[in-house]
Amino acid sequence: MAQLKIDAEHHASANGDEPSIIGPPSTHIPALDGIRGIAILMVMFYHFTDATLGSGALIKLFKVGVSGVDLFFVLSGFLITGILFEAKSKPHYFRHFYIRRSLRIFPLYYAALVMTFVVLPYCNIIVSQEALTHQAWLWWYGSNYLLGGSEVTSLGGLTHFWSLAVEEQFYLVWPLVIYLCGRKSGMWVCVVCMLISVASRMSLAAGPDPEVAHRATYLWTHCRMEALVAGAFIALAAKGPSGRSGLIPLSLLVGVATATMLGYLVYTNEINSLVGGGLDVVRYTLCAWVYGIVVMLTVASAPQSRVSKLIGSRILRFFGKYSYGLYVFHWMLIPTFRRICPPEMLVSRLGSPLLGQLAFIAFATASSVAAAMLSWHLFEKHFLGLKETLAPSNSARSAGRSIAVAPLQADVIQVMQSWQAPSKAA
Repeated sequence: MAQLKIDAEHHASANGDEPSIIGPPSTHIPALDGIRGIAILMVMFYHFTDATLGSGALIKLFKVGVSGVDLFFVLSGFLITGILFEAKSKPHYFRHFYIRRSLRIFPLYYAALVMTFVVLPYCNIIVSQEALTHQAWLWWYGSNYLLGGSEVTSLGGLTHFWSLAVEEQFYLVWPLVIYLCGRKSGMWVCVVCMLISVASRMSLAAGPDPEVAHRATYLWTHCRMEALVAGAFIALAAKGPSGRSGLIPLSLLVGVATATMLGYLVYTNEINSLVGGGLDVVRYTLCAWVYGIVVMLTVASAPQSRVSKLIGSRILRFFGKYSYGLYVFHWMLIPTFRRICPPEMLVSRLGSPLLGQLAFIAFATASSVAAAMLSWHLFEKHFLGLKETLAPSNSARSAGRSIAVAPLQADVIQVMQSWQAPSKAA
């Protein structure tokens, strides 16, 4: 298989602008923006390293970035479910959710497709013939099923859009689930979805072709939804009578289960297979649990705690803010980065594989940040500005009603005073 590093791309979650609604609707947890920043850094560092250039210690460290997409999925499930649960009793539940999501996700996504399939071909530039041939799968957010269920293993600079497809498919269905379920029944639905995800991976792993099974279990939504619904489960648990503090015992329970599973893998000498990319059935479960613990502890921590201050640091929140653009651009631009500043040249000039790779990572990261910031300020934020016009939040509607009612109240008071004046004169 042409192994394009599809083992870690994401959707920086496309939730970069949404508040973390847990507890009171106005509550925002800055540390969750920091978690998003950690996730995108994991993905980028993993993609920017080159195993063929040596520096084994660095490769091993950044290899963890292969699971960055799982952290994104857990965080997305948590945030989206919190938003949906808070909005259940509000008018225009579905319309407002889909409008606001579309304004956040679609503009940059489809701008990338238009550039790749319309503008560049018009200029006689073909970025990827494979992507051009199968572009229909990208237009309707289905590339994850194409890559996981066919001989097509790469869509060039758009291959990483598979994880955006996974999340979009989740967004399509999950609002209905939350709308129809109460808190506890919603948690049971999450458990059932986790079991379906595990069973799907087990079924594929039992097939005759391990390579096909590996791609399918990694890319197909029903195989990867475990992390998304794990985040959703945490969001619903936080809405219980104990609130955020109830997440502490839950995180301890999940921690014990995770440690037990890891202990078993060590005992059976299977831990190396897990780190090396094998054991897909277990690997994604462990990632969902570990990153679920991270989210739970972050949410349950006091704002002034060391955990919150560390994860919610300004630099991590900075990367979290631009994570969607970083995710979209970083993989697309790697060929350009390598032409401008070849890592092989850096290794040669600096005389060290470690320093050469670190220099390339710094260059590629800085360039990706520049592209993401330009996209945000010149393009994306103008669509986000339409949110309160097309799908106003509750606070905006309340403010609008207050503004509209104020003149009416003034008129009523003035009329009442005019009625009272003659009686006082009499």
